[in-house]
Amino acid sequence: MAKVAYLCTDLLFTSKIRETARALGHETEACRDARSLAATARDARLIIIDLRRPDALAALIQLRAEAATAEVPAIGFCDHERTDLMESAHQAGCSLVLAKGKFSSDLRRLLSDQALTAP
Repeated sequence: MAKVAYLCTDLLFTSKIRETARALGHETEACRDARSLAATARDARLIIIDLRRPDALAALIQLRAEAATAEVPAIGFCDHERTDLMESAHQAGCSLVLAKGKFSSDLRRLLSDQALTAP
């Protein structure tokens, strides 16, 4: 079972992440802030970050600075018109950045990805 850590306070997306991961047999852990994400991500195979959170970029920078979480794939999502935020997230170390709609429609595929399901 792979662990998916996520930093998101939007109830719709939180529920979607949790339920989709559960349906695919993955454990999830919700994080309340950048510090708890850094601690949780040490055991995670995937990190999901709602980039609309004010602490999202700081959380990414902190994750990439720590050896234990530097290579854990991170997926960020935000409003499609926030191209500046998308670029900043890439620069901060986000592996993949998607608009909310694309993230939502691709979530099942993203959680079924070979890197996440490999032993």
